[in-house]
Amino acid sequence: MPKITFASDQLPAELDDDARYALWCEIYTSRYGNADIARLEDRPFSSYSEFMQIGGVGIIRCDGTFKRYARTAQHAAADTRGDFLIGIQRGHSPMTSVQRGREIALGKGELTLYTNADAYECGGNDQVIAAGLCLPRELLLERVANADDLVIRPLDPSLPAVTHLGRYIDFLLASDEIAADVKLASRIGETLLDLVALSLGANGDTGAVAQMRGLRAARAQEVAADINLRFADPAYSPRAAAQKLGLSPRYIQDLLQETGTSFTERVLELRLQKARTILAAPRHSRQKISDIALACGFGNVSYFNQRFRRRFGASPTQYRAGKCDT
Repeated sequence: MPKITFASDQLPAELDDDARYALWCEIYTSRYGNADIARLEDRPFSSYSEFMQIGGVGIIRCDGTFKRYARTAQHAAADTRGDFLIGIQRGHSPMTSVQRGREIALGKGELTLYTNADAYECGGNDQVIAAGLCLPRELLLERVANADDLVIRPLDPSLPAVTHLGRYIDFLLASDEIAADVKLASRIGETLLDLVALSLGANGDTGAVAQMRGLRAARAQEVAADINLRFADPAYSPRAAAQKLGLSPRYIQDLLQETGTSFTERVLELRLQKARTILAAPRHSRQKISDIALACGFGNVSYFNQRFRRRFGASPTQYRAGKCDT
């Protein structure tokens, strides 16, 4: 399923604010489940939401001028699936959540577990900015048998799995291609479930399996994202990546080896591909080869020329002139 976006800007422009809000509520609840949604009255109505189905897991993000979202007992009774939800507070103002007689206030970046099997309510005094997961009940219970006992309890922010879960959700929402690959989406869905299980304190054999599959996969993705962002820095190294991500250089090397390539190989390939792109662009035709090498992360021009020729079958100068077989 491709990413679904729904925004108040997509509604008919001729509607007044109240009519736009009413129509938005009708469409939103028909897509994502019945609920009572109250808006902030002191500002114009606006909302933007995204939804992705990744394997068996749904990912959602919502930003809107709301003060309260409530699922009543009638709403819960009509929902026979009783899925679990992981909610992540992204706004600056605290958001209060209530379910099964428990109440917590979530600060920015904090997570908690809900269940659609029972009524619940969440809200605050400012605009809602939130993300979360919709988790099939049977799949989560396979990993965390006591999940029902853990609703409306803050997830421990000191757990690496909690940190990586939030980052991984943001990474997936920023991608438009993952959901289209069925095998990849299924694998990522399993990773999300494993990260949730670890975040909820899964232990024993279940925790060991989740640790191996979920946390390592999320960390490997985080390392890859950091490499993609910083590869052109000549000073970039496994140690620099480790300091940024709070991991050891050896652990980073091990994670990447599991993907079939080393840190050095991945960085080198990205630098060479960037250099090739610059050399092929007419607007850079007068740029010095030495400047291109430095811009792509090579501190030594001779080494750059050597690696470029080995990778593409021609020197940078020859490639720029079109004398290349690849």
